[in-house]
Amino acid sequence: MNDEKIKEILIEKDDKFKKLFLEHQECEEKLSYLYDDYTNENEIKEVKKRKLFLKDLMQKYISEYKSKNRF
Repeated sequence: MNDEKIKEILIEKDDKFKKLFLEHQECEEKLSYLYDDYTNENEIKEVKKRKLFLKDLMQKYISEYKSKNRF
């Protein structure tokens, strides 16, 4: 099972993962806006850091799911 499929399963079944995913999506949207309106480089850096942090957490969940389910 690939990571995308596991991500879909976790979004459906795990509220914590879903919350991480939604916040990650919000960061993506915010970055799009900030790039278009390039006003604050520091804010862009902070959003990027947060987005990466969330991505890492989601990947941890995916890895744990794989190990528990032997994928």
